[in-house]
Order: sequence, then structure tokens, then C-alpha cells
Amino acid sequence: MALLGARGSHEPGTVEGMHMHSRDPGEGLLVLPQDGARIDRLDAERKRPEWLSEIWSTPGTRVLRLFGRRARLSGNRLDYEEATGPLPEGAVALGAVDPAELPDAAPSITPGEAAPVHVVTVAHPKPADEQAAAGTTGTTWADLAFAGSQLTPVDAALLTQALAITTWHARSPFCAACGTATAVEVSGWRRTCPNCGAQTFPRTDPAVITAVLDVEDRILLGSAHRWETHRYSTFAGFVEAGESVEAALAREIAEEAGVVVSEIRYMGSQSWPFPRSLMLGHFAVTHDATMARPDGDEIRDVRWFTRSELAEAAGAGDVSLPTRSSISRALIERWHGTPIHASSDAQPSPAAHRASVASNGRTGAAANGRTGQAGQQPR
Repeated sequence: MALLGARGSHEPGTVEGMHMHSRDPGEGLLVLPQDGARIDRLDAERKRPEWLSEIWSTPGTRVLRLFGRRARLSGNRLDYEEATGPLPEGAVALGAVDPAELPDAAPSITPGEAAPVHVVTVAHPKPADEQAAAGTTGTTWADLAFAGSQLTPVDAALLTQALAITTWHARSPFCAACGTATAVEVSGWRRTCPNCGAQTFPRTDPAVITAVLDVEDRILLGSAHRWETHRYSTFAGFVEAGESVEAALAREIAEEAGVVVSEIRYMGSQSWPFPRSLMLGHFAVTHDATMARPDGDEIRDVRWFTRSELAEAAGAGDVSLPTRSSISRALIERWHGTPIHASSDAQPSPAAHRASVASNGRTGAAANGRTGQAGQQPR
């Protein structure tokens, strides 16, 4: 898998009117863990009432079991079981994938030649063993926030999808209109109220996440009050009702970091199911770096970094960065031009895990949505 931030040119130049003194952010979009995954969600088929039962009983169907918000690993791949026994309550059809992309594929299978394999997800309670459940790739459990960048694209995409859809079911059991318990339909992709007929579909909340640069090609990062004092990330927040992505980006940066930005450039998106954010990554430029200041509410501190300053501080452990699985880290490393070797990349403590999830979402300071990247609190 390509390293985050590896795509695109890093030669000096001009980006949409902004002179980058060292490197521009690159012309291509960010490279993220799920990129390249091919999952056929089979929308037409999953609408049939009998579809989920049919694929569960189809030989070769795989099951991705979630335990809390983690999945089991077998080596460095997700552990997919064969579908056996009766169809479990709460099962959801994720789609079909090329069997050549699954961990147990025979060496003789050529990509694109064998019949697709169906994948179903089933959610289970969180494991009682917190220490084991906090592990990352190479141990028993896969946690998307930390292990996502180490998984194959199809593993990362299926785990993201499974987390998003099962979280939606856990949070939406009742009708928002009348309060009646809803029935699951469309192979797990719709809930319908038997009382008033209202239909509910999985929800995604768009959130902007931004790496702010100045005319000297430094990056502005922030530290949220809810994190340890040395954790820094990019700035993020939700797009509010009636607001455009560009307006939300400018507002969030002004509110949290005090600077006015322009020359906004879209760099890619990432589903961040903590619980349901879609992170829209951008670069933006401020022409008055002296205005930078924390809001004192969500953001504790903001700091300008040169490339060498950030790499040195992250390597020494003076600054903790978002995980490599996050679009926040991808933005930072695209600006830096090369991967940053941060001491915070080591296996995290539970507290560090919670902070990192938040720093890639809306959590009060540089984040990756309202769930781990700086900005606002997760919903």
C-alpha cells in the first residue's frame, strides 16, 4: 500500500496563486487506507426481502464479526469466518468482493476471474478483556483508528463500512417521528416504522478538516482541551444546516484558530465511523499568521511548525500526531512531503486511543471530524 501523502508532486511551485517556498501539497488527492477497495454493494439485490438469507446460505459467504468497535485479526489480515448455522439477528449485507482480495485466497486465483464472495457483518458486545481489545495489528484485535493504515484496502473498507452500519443500527432502534420500535429491511440498510410507515436510512455527517498553511509554508496545528497537552492535529468541524463546505471550513478555522483563510483546495475524503462522519480534507492558506490564537473553549493551544520543527518534535515525543489511519495525518504528511516518524505511533494506551479517534473528527482542535480531529466534540 502506498504511504500516506505519497501521491503527487513535491517539487517547489505555485498552487492556485500560493507560492510554496519548499514543496506544494502535491497535485493528486491524498492516499488513504480504503483507496482501491472494490466492494459491490449490490443495491438492487439487497432490496429483495429474501436476499440476506440467500447469501448467508451461499457456500463461501464470509462473516466479519465486530466485538464492540473492533474486529479479530489473523496475522495482519481481518479474520473472516465462513457463514454457518442460522442467520443471526442484526446481520447486515456489506456486499461482494473479489475472492482474490480475501486473506484465504488460493494462490491460483487470478483477480477478476473468480465469482465474487459475499461478506456479511454481525455485531457482538464489546470484549470484557480491555487490554486485549486495545491491541492493534499483530495482536488479537484490529482497531480502525490505529490499524486501518496497516490493513489492505479491502479490509480497511469493509471494517469501515461494518462499523458505520452497525453503529447506525445501535443508535437508531426507534422511529424519530412516533417513537415506535422500527423493523430492519433491505438486508440491513433501512429501518421502517410499523406504526407510521416512516423510513430511516443510514446517516452520514459531513465534516471539514483542514491543514492551514501560511505564506512561509508552515503548518498550523491545534491541541484540544480534551486531549493530553502535547497532542496536536489539524482543525475540523461539522458542516452546519444551510452551510456550504467552503463556508464551514472558513468559519471553523476562524472560530477555533483565529485566522482568516483563502485559497481552499480539496484533497480527498474519508469515512470516519466514530460515529458517522465523512471527513472532507482540505488545504487552506492564511496571509496573516500573527492572528493565530486558540479559542479557549475547545482549543487549548495553536502552534506554527516548519517541517523540521514538526518532525523533530514528533520524533522526540514532544508532540503527538494523529494516527496514520486518519486523513488528518495524511494532510500533515502531504504537506511535509515524507512520512513523519512519530513516537506516538507506538501501540497506544486507551486514553491515547480515545484522543486519536477524536483528533480525526470534531473534538476541539485539529481533528478528523467531530470524532478525533481538532474541532468539536463527537456527536
